[in-house]
Amino acid sequence: MNFRKLSISAVAMLAFSGSAALATTISTPTAPASDAPASEAAARQTNIHGRIVDQERQVLPGAAVFIEELQTGVVTDVNGFYTLADIDPGTYTVRVSYVGYSPTEMQITIADGQAVEQDIVMNEGVELQEVSISGAFSGQRRAINMQKNSVGIRNVVSADEVGKFPDSNIGDALKRIQGINVQYDQGEARFGQVRGTSADLTSVTINGNRVPSAEGDTRNVQLDLIPADMVQTIEVSKVVTADMDGDAIGGAVNLVTKQSPYRRVINATAGSGYNAVSGKPQLNLGLTYGDRFASGRLGMMLSASYQMAPGGSDNTEFEYEEEDGEIQFKEAQVRQYYVTRERQSYSAAFDLKLAAGHTIAIKGIYNRRNDWENRYRISYKKLNSKASKQSVVVQTKGGSSDNKNARLERQQTMDLTLDGDHHFGALGVDWAVSVGKASEERPEERYFALKLSEPFGDNFEAVGGRQPFANKPLPSLTNGDWEIDELTNANQEIDERETKLRINFELPLAKGAMGNTLKFGAKYAAKSKERETHCFDYIDAYGEENTEWHSNTKSQVRDGFMPGDSYPIGYQFVRNSYLGGIDFSKMKGEEVLEEASGNYEAKEKITSAFVRFDQKFGSRMSAVAGLRMERTALNYSGFNWIVNDEDAAVEEQLLPTGESENNYTNWLPSLLLKFDLSDQLKLRASWTETLARPKYSALIPCVNYNIQDEEATLGNANLNPTTASNFDLAAEHYFRSVGLVSLGLFYKNVRDVIEDEVWKGEAAEIPATAGEEYEITKPINAYDADLVGLEVAYQQDFSFIAPALKCIGFYGNYTYTHNKTKNYKFEHRAVDEGEKITMNGSPEHSANASLFFDNKAFSLRLSYNFASAFVDERGTVAELDRFYDKVNYLDLNASYTFGKGCKTTIYAEATNLLNQPLRYYQGHEDRTMQVEYYGARFNAGVKFSF
Repeated sequence: MNFRKLSISAVAMLAFSGSAALATTISTPTAPASDAPASEAAARQTNIHGRIVDQERQVLPGAAVFIEELQTGVVTDVNGFYTLADIDPGTYTVRVSYVGYSPTEMQITIADGQAVEQDIVMNEGVELQEVSISGAFSGQRRAINMQKNSVGIRNVVSADEVGKFPDSNIGDALKRIQGINVQYDQGEARFGQVRGTSADLTSVTINGNRVPSAEGDTRNVQLDLIPADMVQTIEVSKVVTADMDGDAIGGAVNLVTKQSPYRRVINATAGSGYNAVSGKPQLNLGLTYGDRFASGRLGMMLSASYQMAPGGSDNTEFEYEEEDGEIQFKEAQVRQYYVTRERQSYSAAFDLKLAAGHTIAIKGIYNRRNDWENRYRISYKKLNSKASKQSVVVQTKGGSSDNKNARLERQQTMDLTLDGDHHFGALGVDWAVSVGKASEERPEERYFALKLSEPFGDNFEAVGGRQPFANKPLPSLTNGDWEIDELTNANQEIDERETKLRINFELPLAKGAMGNTLKFGAKYAAKSKERETHCFDYIDAYGEENTEWHSNTKSQVRDGFMPGDSYPIGYQFVRNSYLGGIDFSKMKGEEVLEEASGNYEAKEKITSAFVRFDQKFGSRMSAVAGLRMERTALNYSGFNWIVNDEDAAVEEQLLPTGESENNYTNWLPSLLLKFDLSDQLKLRASWTETLARPKYSALIPCVNYNIQDEEATLGNANLNPTTASNFDLAAEHYFRSVGLVSLGLFYKNVRDVIEDEVWKGEAAEIPATAGEEYEITKPINAYDADLVGLEVAYQQDFSFIAPALKCIGFYGNYTYTHNKTKNYKFEHRAVDEGEKITMNGSPEHSANASLFFDNKAFSLRLSYNFASAFVDERGTVAELDRFYDKVNYLDLNASYTFGKGCKTTIYAEATNLLNQPLRYYQGHEDRTMQVEYYGARFNAGVKFSF
């Protein structure tokens, strides 16, 4: 597929259609006012359009706009726009309500056939007059209103709220939301889990578009790519409607980028920070500019963010295996990481009002993260084997001198959308064409490792505990018995591209207390993904007897190594600068086929269509019924890697798998009910069907095995998508000022959950394993599961105790999930009676709490986040299942704001005050598999708002 030509053609096609719509609108003559009969007057029905803003001209999303005489209304969108369609000529009372504001009423007169443009400015509510709402309250009320008036169960976080937490990226901001847990990489949240489901069962979109992934083994975008200050709103829909993509078993996370404003906006941020592992300063910069031109017809918003964060981590890892029914200690590692992350993000949004009821917009975002990493690793190998097979390996991980002598991982994502919103009388039409791209590059990733045959198996203490360590000193690199074990240079590229087209129609069928609306539409998405890795071994070219590295070593395991001082502090490694300076272009290397065996190419086409019917039952009850069809057609190919015996004619081979297909159709019905017991108390219930597609890499029908190491990995072209039936109940009470209390119950019947099955034995696909004890890994549809959960949330200021406490408030939520698996489809693992097999990625408990003080100038917030342990990966036996350990995070941030024409905010942040490590364990809580410490982090800076 020619990505560039398709994108240009699609944009041109939709731009033409938008122009045609404008021409149609302009060429239609306006009917003069007359005393025509009712049948003719009906033909001259028209629309009321506008925007709801506050006194500072900030847009108000989620405002309820209602016409009293017609008993009909709408809710403003994320940018504060509303459209009341198909209104007869006459004079009407339009009422607007919004949490934290006094209700506003306005008389609007409609002439025959003339559309009305009417912006409405709301005034602060009486109960908020005594305290500034520029702090926490301002962000909360926007989010609360969008949540309050949503038909489904939804949590919303506005940019104002995000800015009140010390979160550098979107993933860290997500962990504050009810029912969401996040998984970390180098101290930053990377993937989100919603309602006790793994990250693979949740969709992440930008402006409603599923974003391509820069990694080869997942469909989801990496959340640490996107700075937290680049979004206008984070919307988490835990119940999806038929007009939304159906791949959202856990939920759908939509990141709304900054849209064109109502008035001129100029914001700037400059700050720095410190991390104890690197000991180097950080840099944080941000700039936003927005305005409207041409008498408000043209809007523009430009944003940029830059972060440079030197950091690192202190890490130990341990591996156990099962032999003859006994769990044995196999390997131990000590790792020192030094990591510098540079994050850049740029977004732009333009909207053009062509005519009343006709708007087109273009918006895009580009994110790039450069991750320079040096890792220094000591590995104690084969500790459960006889002494002659045991060894220790000292490895330096780096990159070329052009890449700062470090491994550079450059991940990039881009999404560009052209869309239009039109009203032709009662009929509303919206369309969009979008292109997305994601890539990961690892140019010249290098490893230099030295090996010494030395037994350590009898010299480890605390085996099976939290921190095993060797009581025997590590031999010096000056020991003449060290030999070169690894010298490689690799290049990797992952590329995913996506083009999407959609068109939706909305037609009101009846007005009044029993009003209803029909929505229908279609969408087409074409995706392609490739992984290309080539790694070369240069040991022979370098020379096994070459001792040049002897004079190029440096101490790396730092003082203060957080796992403890029982590890080899100050041990020597080959310098990263020496490794980076090696000129491999003058050497002849041998390709490492094992690395290339993971290469693949996949092409996927998803065609979908939906119909949705919204029905009101009086002023208090409404229902939404829908049906969505999604047709998936996937074509893919990969490679088989085969390693034979040493004396075979061909030692190893890499053979194409040929092309395979995986096609299926999903029908996804949904029914949502909402009942307003009062303006403050809302009840919601729903039933929906959703799905999650398998990862591309899992579907490749590859067979990779190594006879020498007795290890094998199989693909599975027969994987079914995971599907789920979801049932939800929720009750929410909204306080008259700013705040709410909510209770939710949910149940998910999840079918065909995908996991990697790992077993010791043989596989029919690999004849060489017959009668042997290979360790084999294969993705399968492992089981079905029932998942039930409870969600509780509460947020409010303390004015109910005393008016003087209005500036103090609390925000908290708790989620409990319980799952029971059934209908096991494991091919090799026998599930013993009483054995508890739980869903991957499903913590039983998660909670957030935040205590804040906010007045006109000073803001202080203490935030806490907790999630319990959950199984992350299945082992050959239950005692080797890998668990992601529980976490406790405590953060503190403060700010002081002054000035009027230019508001200046000085801020300071401290994160991870409890020094929470990333920790995995095997089988039981005390048997550490990996523990990685990052230390506390500190940031401070200044923000300007004009």
